[in-house]
Amino acid sequence: MHLKSNSISTSLIIQFILISTVLAFPNQLIIHENKSIVKGQLNAEINPIGIVCTENPCLITHNVTISNEENKTVSVALYRKDDNKYNLMAVLGNLSGYETAEFQIPIKYNYNGVTTYVGRYMLITDNYLVKEFTIAESWNKYEKTAYDALDIGAYVISPIIALVLLFILSLVVRNAEMRRYGKKDEYTDKTLFEFPYGKTPGEQIANAMTNPIIWSLILFFAVLLVCLVTFSTYQNYDIITKMEIIVISFVAALVIPIILMIFTWYADIYEREPLRFVVGMFVYGIFAALIAFFLNNLIMYLAGKGPEMIPLALMTAIISIVASPIIEEFLKLFGLALFSRHHEFDDALDGLLYGFAIGIGFAMYENWFYFVGNLDPLTSGIDSWISIIVYRSFFNTLAHGCFVAFAGMLLGYLKSRENYRPYYHFGLIPGLFVAILLHLIFNITAYLDIVNIGGYRAIVASYNPSFVIAISIVFIISYIFAAIDTKKNRATQQEVA
Repeated sequence: MHLKSNSISTSLIIQFILISTVLAFPNQLIIHENKSIVKGQLNAEINPIGIVCTENPCLITHNVTISNEENKTVSVALYRKDDNKYNLMAVLGNLSGYETAEFQIPIKYNYNGVTTYVGRYMLITDNYLVKEFTIAESWNKYEKTAYDALDIGAYVISPIIALVLLFILSLVVRNAEMRRYGKKDEYTDKTLFEFPYGKTPGEQIANAMTNPIIWSLILFFAVLLVCLVTFSTYQNYDIITKMEIIVISFVAALVIPIILMIFTWYADIYEREPLRFVVGMFVYGIFAALIAFFLNNLIMYLAGKGPEMIPLALMTAIISIVASPIIEEFLKLFGLALFSRHHEFDDALDGLLYGFAIGIGFAMYENWFYFVGNLDPLTSGIDSWISIIVYRSFFNTLAHGCFVAFAGMLLGYLKSRENYRPYYHFGLIPGLFVAILLHLIFNITAYLDIVNIGGYRAIVASYNPSFVIAISIVFIISYIFAAIDTKKNRATQQEVA
């Protein structure tokens, strides 16, 4: 397609200021009203000027024909306009005097939520001849494919997965109801909903954490917050699409944590407590993530209001890497400390497993929030969205579970020793330190694994997965140790009895 040259009068010349005088083509050009570096019109044509994208990102190769009408060699670069700035995309090459050359330019287009978008571009030589042009992007076909994928995910795949999870949970609940725990009538359907329940105030608080009424309140506000964030984030989408994103993200965030929660209950092989204990810790993890959301955002807000001694991007990274682990691990361990007052919390294995349950509950809600609030499935691409869902569902869930589990094991170990039992809460200090340290390392390795490759944002499976695999292996070793320790304690108690 031929693109006719537009005449440029002196009064209508676009004004630019070079950001750098060292480079022939700086990374950025900014519009200015008073100064101009433009010397005239560049003789150039580009094809095509209208594209149809069926995937995101969309890579299109354009043919550019440029004629050098001067008797000297010139270099040519391509810029794209973003707001009032032109950003360098590529340096095309050199043209000799009076030479006409054709270049092939691959341009990557990203969907920005607009069905038809007209982008502005500019070719410029090192002697400041300029040619502006526009490229119209049509995303109709991509949108249809993406919306169809969301429909299938929301109405077919998610319901099937949800039904399978409900079936598995029903079997687990049935198995749990067939078992007997504690003293006669101590853990029945009646005590499940009873307020307050327990011999001491500490036990009453611990039992309240395992009460479905408390769970319902926590889950109500957790779901409400996610819905509010989703509806405010995706303002360009209709309500059906918003609900589809919420449903798909919820089921995706739930699968791995629910399976791990079930394994957590069955993993207590010597003295399995009621299922309500593990579920209660799981739901408390959701509550901790809910509170952490507000505290983290409050710190970000206050940091943004403070004096700009540190760039905002750097401040955000510091808060995410350093402040978030402190807040989140403190909230998780606070709940574990409350539940440790229960008389059933009496050995290292209990602490390890209940801490793990809190961590995976926290990860479940954090992942759900991330899937709907930090990652638009249409602008990021459905395939990228799914890959990040799978990645975070495995690695983030395991990591958060391990952080708290190690601290819980220390609490349980101290509580199981008669000499240390009066002071077992002091184990929270090193436990919190270890949890924060591991979380800090986890965040650092996650940042190291986020790289830009040719404009594509990709996760390189290197530091972060290796770290999570390492602490998961340590968790397994810790589980074996805790199980052996519990077995010895039970044998000792039977001998004394």
